[in-house]
Amino acid sequence: MNAQELDLENLPWSIADISSAVFDIDGTLSREDSSTSEETIAALRALSDAGIPITLATGRVLHGAANLLHRAEITGWVVSAGGTVVWDGHDVVVEHRMSVDEITRLTTLCDETGFVPFYFGPEKIYTDRDALERHGVLEVTENSSEGLSVTPLSELNTADITKASLAGTCEQIDRHFSAVHAEFPQAVRAHDFFIDIMPADITKWDGIQYALAARNLDPERTLGVGDSDNDIAWLTQIGHPIGAPGASAGVREIAHWVLPPMTDSVAALIMRLVQN
Repeated sequence: MNAQELDLENLPWSIADISSAVFDIDGTLSREDSSTSEETIAALRALSDAGIPITLATGRVLHGAANLLHRAEITGWVVSAGGTVVWDGHDVVVEHRMSVDEITRLTTLCDETGFVPFYFGPEKIYTDRDALERHGVLEVTENSSEGLSVTPLSELNTADITKASLAGTCEQIDRHFSAVHAEFPQAVRAHDFFIDIMPADITKWDGIQYALAARNLDPERTLGVGDSDNDIAWLTQIGHPIGAPGASAGVREIAHWVLPPMTDSVAALIMRLVQN
């Protein structure tokens, strides 16, 4: 059953029913070019001012999420790199790394399929900038990293990789996803142009569960918004799971509601929740 569209004028719960909020970023808080508007930043500030603890859960590198909290001038936790890095607002408190063997296999797979690899360290993204530009995803990558420059693949530190992504065209991903999934069963299609691969058995929920438990926050009283298949693992674990307007079929299947199609839909949800 697909989620019903959420009526922002008649929310089925009030802010008193919510003990915390978790938000994906790309495709959820961000716009199509992976930039995050000042309207959304202001909404995050309003939610924090209303006393709701915030967790940002993203496939981005840590800086690409933490900088949103800095822009809003609020405190919060970040679960980055698909659940492999957890930051408590001051320090990285959890890290999971990929094995050198996994990275070697990924590099070979990219050579065979033509994908452009991204390798995420806790604070860096290693990739081929020129190749991203040829694929037309350089602007999206730079916006999602919130100004953090990419590091050339020639400087790759294979002992420091928490996550990998494969960038390609929609057609390329459609053609090769089954082969990628066969080699890496944990692979998920993050967005139209990317496949995410985390260390085996690690999902966003691992990081979010830690971030909530550390603050004694109840998942059943947590509101969360996500849009892609890498959000399914955690949306199924919270009490108020919501799909972004462009949510995947998988998210729409498990979410209780989906936001109406509008610019800065999460900001509209937050402001209605705060006003109520």
